[in-house]
Amino acid sequence: MKRSKKITALCIAIAMLFAVMPTVQAEAVEARMTYIISYAADLSISSSGEASITGYVRGKSGVTSTYVCATLQKQSGNDWIDVESWEDSSTNRNLSIVETYSVSRGTYRVVVTVTANTETKTTVSVTRTY
Repeated sequence: MKRSKKITALCIAIAMLFAVMPTVQAEAVEARMTYIISYAADLSISSSGEASITGYVRGKSGVTSTYVCATLQKQSGNDWIDVESWEDSSTNRNLSIVETYSVSRGTYRVVVTVTANTETKTTVSVTRTY
């Protein structure tokens, strides 16, 4: 009977640990960024070769300046060559760039650099082949 109580107590303790882990992880991610809530780069290419380029930043409350730069790159061997860039800035805490560009056959990605107040982050989209 005592062994059964110990196993039950252990199971409850493990369940409680897993119940609080997602909260702790979410706070750790949030704590690493001072002014930025989220940011992303996205690329899609249609069957006709029209690339849709997206980059955005979402700033925390109190952010007074944002900046987004999205650069479309094409793979050339092991290198990535800049094809086109777009940038925008704002005094709002959220900012997006959404652009289209006609591409030739090849493999592409988008590199997005964002700034909220003084915090800067860079991310790269998945690669897409046309």
